[in-house]
Amino acid sequence: MSEKYRYLLELIESKRAKLGIIGLGQVGLPTALSFADAGFSVTGNDVNKNLLDGLAKGAIPFEEEGLADLLHKCLQNNKFHTVERTEELIRECDVIIVCVPTPLTEHVRPDMSYLEDIMQILANSFLEGKLVIIESSIPPGTFEDMILPHLQKKNMLGDNVWAAFVPERLAPGSATREIRTTPRVIGFHDIASGHLAQSLYKKMISGQVITTDVRIAEISKLVENTYRDVNVALANEVSLICEIYGIDFKELQTVCNSHPRVNLHSAGPGVGGPCLPKDPYLLLNPHGGNTIESKIIQHARNVNDSMPRRVVDLIASGLSFHGKSLSDSKIGIWGVAYKANVSDTRFSPAKMVISELIRQGSHVIVFDPYTQESFGGTKVSDMWGAVEGSDALVIITDHNTFRNADLDSIKSKLSTPVVVDTRRMFDGNLARSISLTYLAIGYPGLRK
Repeated sequence: MSEKYRYLLELIESKRAKLGIIGLGQVGLPTALSFADAGFSVTGNDVNKNLLDGLAKGAIPFEEEGLADLLHKCLQNNKFHTVERTEELIRECDVIIVCVPTPLTEHVRPDMSYLEDIMQILANSFLEGKLVIIESSIPPGTFEDMILPHLQKKNMLGDNVWAAFVPERLAPGSATREIRTTPRVIGFHDIASGHLAQSLYKKMISGQVITTDVRIAEISKLVENTYRDVNVALANEVSLICEIYGIDFKELQTVCNSHPRVNLHSAGPGVGGPCLPKDPYLLLNPHGGNTIESKIIQHARNVNDSMPRRVVDLIASGLSFHGKSLSDSKIGIWGVAYKANVSDTRFSPAKMVISELIRQGSHVIVFDPYTQESFGGTKVSDMWGAVEGSDALVIITDHNTFRNADLDSIKSKLSTPVVVDTRRMFDGNLARSISLTYLAIGYPGLRK
């Protein structure tokens, strides 16, 4: 190994290496602050200047348990600061970790423009003696076909500059807790890069650090989320079958999961968030190649994308039971975030549900304690404001805020006693026993 390699390894081992995080979103910011909390000096950079100004003042841009306290601690200890210019971060840091988004285009293809912009800056930078780590989710083949060629324009990879792919495994809402304990995968092209990246992450996490070929690392992240997406789709399809048979999916789930080798997921209004709706498409779209055909993966995506339409059908069914239609009804919505207790609304099923209700003439009232997003509905500041005088209450997100809601209070405030519980937060039998018209995905239908 070269002298430069040994020097960088010693900096990492002694926590004197300066770390730079490019992209301070829901992956980059927890990563930056966790490394800072572990004792490293960390510099952050983002294209959003307002975000950088807010962070300098101790303001976090999204809901994340423990993140505000962690930011305050790292600012007080002078372990974290931000810079506006990416080039400045690259110059002053020994390790550069890239956490920029890789979203989908309108044609459901990977949009690599953010990552390509950063790689162009890196390609024109002096990187000798530095380690570059990519945490952004990427299509298979991206590291070898796009990342490495950029880094090798002015540098000898594995000799005086090193690179690794370390896929993020964070779950919004529990990121600061899970980042320290969840096993991490180090994908490497050369052994020296793998050793440096492994040494770095072992200084921050207590969980297992697994090293593997970079191609396996690329695909592993995508398969993990595709696995979950496919299993949710199975649960959703089974829930629809349960409706046909007139049985309760939730009870079926409990019975099935008593088997030690079965883990039937929960059914719901669809799949949202930054990863599950996106990563199957990254898996099937290799960098520079043609789309791969996969019947089960694509079908799972179609099933999960169809569930918001099922929610609208349930609302219409409940209203019809009382002689009403969507076009003349006021619909209250509890929750628009894609999952409980977070502010993230990316790919949230609520968007399609609300858009379709509005398209059909409903007046939609929205409450979510974590976000101001309403997807075109009328936003209210109190959960009961979405219930009072409404013809139906639809629970889309299972925030803890809603768990203690009293069914009698819900019934008394509704103009028409329809509840559509897409997350099964309430006891359906109890709801129907007090004459609420209760509907849920995978729950026996109404009988006149």
